[in-house]
Amino acid sequence: MLPAAVDRHLAVALAEAETWQVEGDETYVQAVAEELGRGPLRATIASEIPAGAGLSSSAALLVATAAALAPELDGVAAAQACRRAEQQASAVQVGIMDQFASALGLAGCALLLNCESLDYEPVPIPSDLAIAVIESGISRDLADTPYNDRRREAEEAVAGKGHERRLRHILSEGRRVGMFVAALEANDHAELGRLLREGHESLRDDFEVSLPELDRLAERAWAAPGCLGARLMGGGFGGSLVALVEAARVEEFKAALDAPVTIYRPVDGAFRRPAAT
Repeated sequence: MLPAAVDRHLAVALAEAETWQVEGDETYVQAVAEELGRGPLRATIASEIPAGAGLSSSAALLVATAAALAPELDGVAAAQACRRAEQQASAVQVGIMDQFASALGLAGCALLLNCESLDYEPVPIPSDLAIAVIESGISRDLADTPYNDRRREAEEAVAGKGHERRLRHILSEGRRVGMFVAALEANDHAELGRLLREGHESLRDDFEVSLPELDRLAERAWAAPGCLGARLMGGGFGGSLVALVEAARVEEFKAALDAPVTIYRPVDGAFRRPAAT
């Protein structure tokens, strides 16, 4: 996996209370608080992150709550606790990538993350590239999509129980991540674009988490000025696309698309500790 924390923020103010009082999504706040042995709480939430757009707003809320309640936690342990809380709160068998990035993202970098071992290393994003997120306008709650089915099918495929296309996606995606890191290190624009497009096609054809509207939006992005490539992001079935764009041509790229485009910078996660001096 190759996630990043980005420069949109969520803040949560917490205080002990006799009963749960949450201005916002009580389910997630309560789930992570109970995971950490806390509560009931009074909570107020302020967020810049759009919900349902594939930008991991739920992971941001969980990690922010964990950071407020237990700032001494190791970032990996915090991400694990937040993943368990999200699975409990949402009834969706989410992975750990989103929580990990929210907790341990590093400014200017993506994180090359092994979701089994939880080993990770920063991968710098070249300064002449911009990360663009293109909103499809299709909001969704993953609990209302076939996301859990895809996860089950992926697990069965890895166990040798059929689902050939799901296995093909998993294996090819693993190869693409390694190749994408090499292309970032070489700042190879053509290869980065090819891998982004190939990744979207695999999500569309082999993992089957895209929609026709998302595919048409991806095609428009591929043809837009300055765009290296674009692909579906998040759990699929709606949400947003992520694109890499030449930084000098961002405005041309935005003007060419009939969809909202936001430029993001990779930033530190909530549990990123200052480097020792």
